[in-house]
Amino acid sequence: MSSTVEASALQPQQATRRTGVALTMLLMAVLGEMCLAADFYGFAAVISLVSKDLALTESQAGLVQGAFGVSFALGMLFWAPLGRKMSSKQLYLIGLTGSGALMIVQMYANSFGELVLLRLVVGFFDAAVWIGSMKIVMQWFQPKRQGLIMGIILGAYSLAITLDFAIGLPYAMANGWREFFFVLGVLTLSVGVITQFVLRPGPFVDPHDIARRGVKVFSEVFQQRWIWIAICGIFGALFSIGATATWVIPSYIQTQNMDPSLAPTIGMIMGLSQVGFLLLGGYMSDKLSRFTMIRVAILLTIISALLCVASAIWPFSVNTLMLVATLCGVGVFGGGAIFALIGEKYGSDLGPAAAGYAEMFGVLGSFVAPAIMGMVLTASGSFATAFWTFAIVESALLIALIIMMRQARSAASPVPAR
Repeated sequence: MSSTVEASALQPQQATRRTGVALTMLLMAVLGEMCLAADFYGFAAVISLVSKDLALTESQAGLVQGAFGVSFALGMLFWAPLGRKMSSKQLYLIGLTGSGALMIVQMYANSFGELVLLRLVVGFFDAAVWIGSMKIVMQWFQPKRQGLIMGIILGAYSLAITLDFAIGLPYAMANGWREFFFVLGVLTLSVGVITQFVLRPGPFVDPHDIARRGVKVFSEVFQQRWIWIAICGIFGALFSIGATATWVIPSYIQTQNMDPSLAPTIGMIMGLSQVGFLLLGGYMSDKLSRFTMIRVAILLTIISALLCVASAIWPFSVNTLMLVATLCGVGVFGGGAIFALIGEKYGSDLGPAAAGYAEMFGVLGSFVAPAIMGMVLTASGSFATAFWTFAIVESALLIALIIMMRQARSAASPVPAR
């Protein structure tokens, strides 16, 4: 009797202790994602300063920034299957210390070629950080809670991008872009070292885990329909962010005669709105159907695209322009639901790899959007036409998602007995 009472008394303490450890693991995942995002968009924040110092053309500067995205996406092909056998601690050690050291080396770059090479290698190492973050979440949090947790992780990513511009750019203007890269490198290395003392494997192995040892990870992930639903969702989300982050401010300046000095404010509004929509969407995805949240997110993105079209046609007040900029962040509303769906369907073993492959296509969307809209803008000379392209792409993705989700539900429904 007494031993039973003692065991019952210990259970709440153990649960509280595990919750505290899980929150600590979440903090490590947040710090890792913030370093990844800061490294990713650090060059974009100081692109004008670097271009002026090293005499880079606009196309060269664009290639330097694009190099990271290319190697980050391709790095997923390497780290996603390899990360299945590695712990999150090992992935963070390689990813954060590798990218942090190379960010410091980057401060000594003196030519276009050196910058491109370094950005390629940094992106490759940072891909390991993404897989490590997904592994932390899927091992420490049950699928029913992963929507909000994924929203927090992705929100941290967006927050780091915002801080790059809000704090990093002024620092670089005062101290030079080389010092800015040095600070980013030191911070990334510091987080990498801290995680080696803190990270540990999580307790959860999803009962839906269907991974089969000895089968190639890539084929195993893509044989299931869930990855295609996730790819459509994340491609649409990051296509939206790429489109609005690149072209909303130039459109406001040209079509609305906005004072260019307001550009940083508009950029900060769009960044913070992403954080807010990610947190809200992640919370709601744990309460509602993941499928519903992904569809709603794309539908809201189409509405925001149409508002961008309207802002390029009719005169709006500054307050209205800020409201439209705020709604541009709605594209990531379904981010938590997308990656929580992956965790739910693929489990803690195969889920991080599936999340890596999905993010690979998301990064593709973030680079395709500015390019396609730029070509349309060059051909038509109209921001309204360019934003119509944005709306059409998102509409096509919504149709594809509806079809795939219906197929998924039909396949999951039991066949009635005759």
